[in-house]
Amino acid sequence: MLKQVKGRWACLFLDFRLYLPLKTIQAKKETATIRGDVVPFQTKMAQAAQMLIAIAEHFSTAPILTVTDSWFGNNGLWKPVYKAIGSRFNILSRLRCNNVLYDRPEKRKPKQRGRNKKYGQRLGSATDMAKTVQQKA
Repeated sequence: MLKQVKGRWACLFLDFRLYLPLKTIQAKKETATIRGDVVPFQTKMAQAAQMLIAIAEHFSTAPILTVTDSWFGNNGLWKPVYKAIGSRFNILSRLRCNNVLYDRPEKRKPKQRGRNKKYGQRLGSATDMAKTVQQKA
């Protein structure tokens, strides 16, 4: 959570997890146990989603804006959290330079055959779009 403390912005951690690799848990190493019990494996994405959902449930009416690096800025984090807390959840993430961006798909026409379109018109990659405004930056 970002909060102003004595006139300066501070990042306050509301929750955290330690990631343990699957091979450490499967080997039942001492570092993978809590009070003698082996910790169940969770991916980094599942841990992040679980933490965000718990925080969002505590702040039940506030909008949740998650600022992530490019690794977390995808559907692996978006889908489970959005499914749990709905439209109050947003992600602000840096795009990878090779991500291809698409417009929203056109509305379905009456009696149109086939499944709904998943993507609209191709807009180019993040690098292509950045080049168009690079001189102004």
